[in-house]
Amino acid sequence: MAEIKMSIIVPAYNAEKYLERCLDSLVNQDLSTKEYEIIVINDGSTDRTGAILHEYSNRYSYFHCMTVENSGVSEARNYGCRKAKGKYFLFVDADDWIQSNVLQYVYDSLEKDELDILVMDFQYWDEKGKLPKEFNRVSDEKVLSAQVWSGTDFMQQFLPQVVWCNAYRASFWQEHKLKFLPIRHEDEEIIPRIFFYARRVKYSSIIFYHYYKNSDSFMMNYDEHASLYMLQAMESLEAFRQKNVKTEKMNSFFKNLIARRLLTTFRIGIRKGIPARFQHEMIVQMKAKGLSPLPKGKGIMHIFLYKYAPSLFIAYYRSKEKRKRK
Repeated sequence: MAEIKMSIIVPAYNAEKYLERCLDSLVNQDLSTKEYEIIVINDGSTDRTGAILHEYSNRYSYFHCMTVENSGVSEARNYGCRKAKGKYFLFVDADDWIQSNVLQYVYDSLEKDELDILVMDFQYWDEKGKLPKEFNRVSDEKVLSAQVWSGTDFMQQFLPQVVWCNAYRASFWQEHKLKFLPIRHEDEEIIPRIFFYARRVKYSSIIFYHYYKNSDSFMMNYDEHASLYMLQAMESLEAFRQKNVKTEKMNSFFKNLIARRLLTTFRIGIRKGIPARFQHEMIVQMKAKGLSPLPKGKGIMHIFLYKYAPSLFIAYYRSKEKRKRK
């Protein structure tokens, strides 16, 4: 029996609108059908997702559909990881797709350099078509892709914010008992933990993943609870830092990462029109949990306002965001 080289894990919830596009991209690959598997976790869908998956399961022997009670994307991914048989695996969301005939390149790259993680690039799309890059994924990709890095060195150069632009060695994932927490902003919580443990990481500028900016998704529908979800994720990451991070350099990195993400979430909330009372609640909870939205370099004024005058802290950033929109 041929070795399963790659497992593709797809959580799907009420994804009938986009699912076939995703699945067709996974089928249209250059590995032998005996060398990879597609695992789709139907997370309690109530639309035609189950029927579509049944059709693909009947058509392709390497396609495995598993239906579970609705419990969210984190638990669906964890379930897929437990079922995966591949030497390596990757995640694909049901409204996205991957490049055609790319899996052989991914597998060969992982094997050649004995990687724990291969980081790749992606392209944005919306209902109108391909979008221009919204930011440079890597500031100096020639330098970054020229060598194999330790995870801690790599993450200080460039830290992905999502799990789906990477491929992972299954034994590495299992060795460190990695799993997603059942929270929102699950990628932002797990990514630093993954890279902290990784011994061998490399970047490739290949366009591997196609990300669809789905107007129905959680990330596109930011509400007043989103900041509290991020706070929950960063509280977990802070607990990880306190337990596992030993060096002064990495402690500083984690503290600043947590602070930057909290401040970014705080400012996004302002842009999305979140009422000030919810931001005040966020500050109350941050203080109670010993967290701060003030990364290294913020001046005395910011520190003073946050500690002693949170209403003025909120007013300052609301005014700042208002000026930026003009």
